[in-house]
Amino acid sequence: MPAGPSASPKTVQTALLLIASVVGTLIAIYKVPWQISADPCLLAAAITGVIVTILWITRWRGSRGAQYERILLTGFLVLMPLVYAARYLFVTKARVANSWFWIEILGVLIFVALAVLAVKRSPWFLAIGMVLHGLAWDSWHYRTSTYIPDWYVIACLAVDLTVGAYVVARIPAYRNAQRIH
Repeated sequence: MPAGPSASPKTVQTALLLIASVVGTLIAIYKVPWQISADPCLLAAAITGVIVTILWITRWRGSRGAQYERILLTGFLVLMPLVYAARYLFVTKARVANSWFWIEILGVLIFVALAVLAVKRSPWFLAIGMVLHGLAWDSWHYRTSTYIPDWYVIACLAVDLTVGAYVVARIPAYRNAQRIH
């Protein structure tokens, strides 16, 4: 039996980026309590919008764009757990760290290690880090954390999973860009 038509990698990548954009926009409009503040969660939500916009630009720039995109997303992976640690400090204004703070520091170490592996070894670590942050870190904080709002957990989970899927679809482009440059 002949196989049906399959989507090209570029079509899949574009569709995933479109999903990330639409999901991010809907969450930003309906869930994010926008206000002028130094709240790390609000700053992270705004930065995520900028990053998704940059992904649209890099997406069409060929191997140069793929090279930059991989670096950008690796930095994004490092920033994700830092938001949680910063929000802990922002909300609690703790003078002495409790076990929650040390758990956040452990998260920083885990995701920084995955980012380093993504640069040194394989872009698969970038994809794993994105998805793992959503499925493990975000999910674990949902309704259990006194300092991370649920709207942020849901938004971060949605972004992590869609961007993680996008990274998986872009791995061939990242590898090709690495060979060229």
